[in-house]
Amino acid sequence: MATRLSKAAKKITAVAFWAVFFSGTASGVDTSLFRLESGLNELIYQLSRSVVTIESSTPVSPKAFRGHGDEAVQSLISSGIIYDLLGHILVAAPAVIGCERIVVRFGDEIIPAQMRGIDHQTGLAVIHINRRIGVPASFSSREGCAGQMVIAMGNSYGIPACPSLGFCAGFRPDGTIQFSSPITSGTVGGGVFDLSGNLVGLITGGIGFERRLEAGLAIPARKIPNIVRHILMQGDRPVGYIGITTANIEITPGIKLKPTNMLVNAGMSTSRLVERGVMVTAVVPSSPAERAGLRKGDLLLSMNDSPLRSALDLRNRVRQTFPGTVVKLGFIRNNTPYRVRLEIGKLQFDPSQAFFDQPPTQFPLRLSEDSLRSEIESLKRALRRLEKQLIDRK
Repeated sequence: MATRLSKAAKKITAVAFWAVFFSGTASGVDTSLFRLESGLNELIYQLSRSVVTIESSTPVSPKAFRGHGDEAVQSLISSGIIYDLLGHILVAAPAVIGCERIVVRFGDEIIPAQMRGIDHQTGLAVIHINRRIGVPASFSSREGCAGQMVIAMGNSYGIPACPSLGFCAGFRPDGTIQFSSPITSGTVGGGVFDLSGNLVGLITGGIGFERRLEAGLAIPARKIPNIVRHILMQGDRPVGYIGITTANIEITPGIKLKPTNMLVNAGMSTSRLVERGVMVTAVVPSSPAERAGLRKGDLLLSMNDSPLRSALDLRNRVRQTFPGTVVKLGFIRNNTPYRVRLEIGKLQFDPSQAFFDQPPTQFPLRLSEDSLRSEIESLKRALRRLEKQLIDRK
């Protein structure tokens, strides 16, 4: 398959270049475009042999629907990528988690599938079927893809392996790939391929809403083999969770905080100029953060005595910490420094969650700009009062 895809890709590139730069007549351009179309058709057909449709369903209470009946079933259509010849298929976790029935559709075949495991850190899941189908995808090993033309492929409104052209925008701070290509809920779990026929990433969702999509998101293909290996050998890979949303704030001019005993316990052993911070903007009820006593407006300084650089830094540290681990969080509240012990929880996927929303956060955040500015100004005043108290104690 790799040889065929490589030949098709070379044909597409060569014909497109010749058509744009060397064709002097309309008939020449028409011929070149026809060859370009033929090359794309061949490439897309080969890619479609690696893409399947996933149908997952679970019983729901009939009370959730109007009418009468003893049983109701909620179904979801998504896509998957054939990983190997042993029956392993890659899917997006939210499309299959919590479902009692999962089937794989490939051509005219309908094959029952079993869940093998979920990587909660990336949202990738592996399912298994007892039959060999299609052709395993070839994986790209490239580190970057910014500006690269790609083909997104998955089930779109009932059409299996539906292709669309787009461009790779690059990597987001959380490590996912962002690309420009039409995405639907059925496309999730499908693949983003380069013009050499290699899988660049597995589609996990999009930014925006389904009817107002701004960009697609995908797990980089180079990370997938290690994830699959972990799932097949050790099972699910959990992700840490504390149940807060945070925002980066900048404090101008910066405030110099000198360490007291409590600040030393919060991870500040030397004087520190506070020019930015990680502010808690919301706390999920009954979450690990609420149980530990964190509140909206707290300024987080450290985790396990290591200073926090940003909200993303906190998010990454929490997600990479095994659930059940107890960590120490240092923060300032109402002019007073504190340190609390917090037990990391386990982040669970919500089977009913939408694939299309704002970039995923640990809790829906709906703060107006004025509200956030008010929080920042209040925090600045609190820090200035704290600085004055520290000076007075000298």
